[in-house]
Amino acid sequence: GDLESKFTSAFEAFGCESSRTVEMLSQLQEGLEMQKEHQQKLVTYWLGQHEVMKGELELMLNMANAASEAEEIGVAELQARFKQYMVMLEEHEEVEDRMLFPMLKSMFPQSAEAVDRVLDPERHKGVDMLNERVGRLLQQLHERHVNGQQMVLTAKEMRRVVEALEKLNDYMVGHIRYEEEVTMPWLNQTETDALSKG
Repeated sequence: GDLESKFTSAFEAFGCESSRTVEMLSQLQEGLEMQKEHQQKLVTYWLGQHEVMKGELELMLNMANAASEAEEIGVAELQARFKQYMVMLEEHEEVEDRMLFPMLKSMFPQSAEAVDRVLDPERHKGVDMLNERVGRLLQQLHERHVNGQQMVLTAKEMRRVVEALEKLNDYMVGHIRYEEEVTMPWLNQTETDALSKG
């Protein structure tokens, strides 16, 4: 009888252990599904930020072009928009550097080389340089406005604003396209994985 009771208690312990394991596995599965959901939300958010930034740049360029034709430029308004755009860009880079790209590299170690190319500081220097040029130009013009030295900008100055924004716009559109071309094949893989498992 003693042996039997030992066997029974061992069996019960095993049963208890296995139900705990099953529970743990189902929690893990839920956790993974939730993680997948977060990953997809992050990718969607990242792509959405790209669209918003492209839209902002286009808007500023249109504002500058319209002002150039009207021979007056709302420097203060344009500068305020540009500052807003810069805040957005910083947030976006934070999402990329701290969340999206590390996630991609940990999920697909073989993507590391491609992702590092995207993160190359030299590529980002180009963006920084063009942003600084636009920012500096708008700042100088705004200061002159505020000081009332010259309320109407010359056609040449307006042209400079438009050209600086055009360069920035072209560069950013290319920069964004390159980022997406390199990373989306990997990121789409996470979605198809989720679909095939779901």
